[in-house]
Amino acid sequence: MARQMNGRRKTGKKKVMRKSGKTPEIRCMLIPTNPEILLLPTSTMAEVIDFSPPAPMDAAPPWLLGQVEWESRQVPIFSFSALINGTDVGEVPAKSKIMILKSLSDSARVPYLGLLLGDLPQPVIIKADKLVETGDEKKALGVYSRITVDENEAIIPDLDRVTHLVTHATFGALPITKLDN
Repeated sequence: MARQMNGRRKTGKKKVMRKSGKTPEIRCMLIPTNPEILLLPTSTMAEVIDFSPPAPMDAAPPWLLGQVEWESRQVPIFSFSALINGTDVGEVPAKSKIMILKSLSDSARVPYLGLLLGDLPQPVIIKADKLVETGDEKKALGVYSRITVDENEAIIPDLDRVTHLVTHATFGALPITKLDN
């Protein structure tokens, strides 16, 4: 319901601003996953570690490399590029890293996920007016949105869905392999 305020009609939409009148900023990382670049807020990240070959898992999909031990727990490692493109991971380059991500679910089974990186992530501060959504014609599994930020094309992953897929693949359930149209 619209209300009158100071002679203006209030529509319910608010422009989010800080007390200083500036558009809020979000601290993020541009994450190279070869060939895709992901954009994630820094709050989802726990640590970046050197790549070590994960312990393989029986009947895992090709995008799930296995598990590594981190902080006295087993963390499943996955390739985002292989997941969204439906391909094998292939040979992992020597300079690869693993980013430990906080799971967005309250799952005690998979509180952390390991994301295969092609190189070190780069910090970036995002302002809403510098972010342009470009769409996702492929409707790729695990992609929330494709965007351009400061002339960089990137993907905002659907971490909720990715967490769901990794959890099911890790514990033996069949993962969803494509979206319904």
